[in-house]
Amino acid sequence: MLVLAPWLFGAVEPWAQAAVFSATALLLAVWIVRASATGRPLHLPSGWIPAVCFLAWVSFQVMPIPSGLVALLCPERFRLEQQAAHLLGISAPRWFALSVDPQMTRRYAWEFAGIGLYAVLLWNIVSDGRRLRRLLLAILAAGAALTLFGIIQRATWNGYLYWVRPIHGGDPFGPYVNRSHMGGLLLLIVLLGLGYLSAQSLRWENDQRFDWRTWVRLPPDELFERLLLPLLLLIMAAGVLTSKSRGAMVSLLLALFLMALWFASQGREERRGLLGIAGFFVAGLLAALWIAADLFLGATERLGGEALALDQSPRLALWPEALELWRRFAWTGTGLGTFDFAFGLVRTVFPGNHAVTHAESDYMQLLCDTGVVGLGLAFWLILALLMAGSRSLARTEGRRRKRLVLGGLVAVISACLQGIANFDLSIMANWLYVVAAIVVMGKGGDLGASAGGRWARGGETSQESEFA
Repeated sequence: MLVLAPWLFGAVEPWAQAAVFSATALLLAVWIVRASATGRPLHLPSGWIPAVCFLAWVSFQVMPIPSGLVALLCPERFRLEQQAAHLLGISAPRWFALSVDPQMTRRYAWEFAGIGLYAVLLWNIVSDGRRLRRLLLAILAAGAALTLFGIIQRATWNGYLYWVRPIHGGDPFGPYVNRSHMGGLLLLIVLLGLGYLSAQSLRWENDQRFDWRTWVRLPPDELFERLLLPLLLLIMAAGVLTSKSRGAMVSLLLALFLMALWFASQGREERRGLLGIAGFFVAGLLAALWIAADLFLGATERLGGEALALDQSPRLALWPEALELWRRFAWTGTGLGTFDFAFGLVRTVFPGNHAVTHAESDYMQLLCDTGVVGLGLAFWLILALLMAGSRSLARTEGRRRKRLVLGGLVAVISACLQGIANFDLSIMANWLYVVAAIVVMGKGGDLGASAGGRWARGGETSQESEFA
């Protein structure tokens, strides 16, 4: 699922989301049956309580409830239903949902239910160091393939995704119609890869010095990690910087700053890690200028122009009216995924036939769609995840395992940062990678400790664990 979903146009279309949900549910059912036969317990991932509460709230939004209760919870929703019935010349229904578009909200509920099931599945499947290592290598290989495909497709662009599927509007990058969403995906992969690569580099420091005479004797996976992985991470970082997503670009810079800050706080023993992050930043900029200087310079110019002329920012023109929409549905929201439909109640910006499908911010969208209740539950989930990641980093022993956990934690933070000025709620594939980051953040230290091997102590190695 993790590898396939991005190739399905980011799993944004109903058929792709249904396929991912069905496959995830089937695999989880198979795992539960097998685990029951062997007496293996089912473990729940970090943050599962607020996640379940959020999903329950979204499900409540689509449930028909008595009109009197609707009037109590959301007077504006009750008024709209009464007004619509009056215009149609029919009696107002006695039961209806809080969502102004229950069908769309139901679709989002199924999407996030699938993401939740995938989190449970991945949390239980990744039960030892070897599987965690294979997960990270699969993520990195998928990111490299997507980036290389995007570069090739751009060089041979004929107006069709995969050279066969026509698109109407958008700004594609790889299999994504919106290159900003592709940038958000690569952002997560780069940070997970940096955590893994920096952890591996500690083992290489204690091994025999690597030179051209020994490469033929290396196992294929280690050859990939030593020679190709740094180059592929640079290409993926260049993909983020050339994605034209200003949110992804700023989030990457902030995430690298946080990693550098952590290395600096660890004293002299992590000086090489600090220098490695700084070197990666410089090399990533050079790679972006080499691969697509026009895209990178254009995005930075727009970012600077928007920062210097805030009154001309489309987002800042949109958000005040989005807040007006929220005030009408303050506690309950209009229903997850209904912004496109509901925004017409207050819209005066962007006149004409241009559709305003989202609020250009995950948090603003959640506030409008799910109200104070939904946004509060989302913040509870974020806080629970960040606290779990911080505890995992604090209790992890060994420099290499700490670096691995750091990569997962910073990836989760970057996803939260990107949501400030980007819209990713409908991109199911990207959420699956956020789940993978949560798994790495939460289990990277524990699995290394339980394996008792290569991750157990700074640079010492052991044959007991294959995870290196």
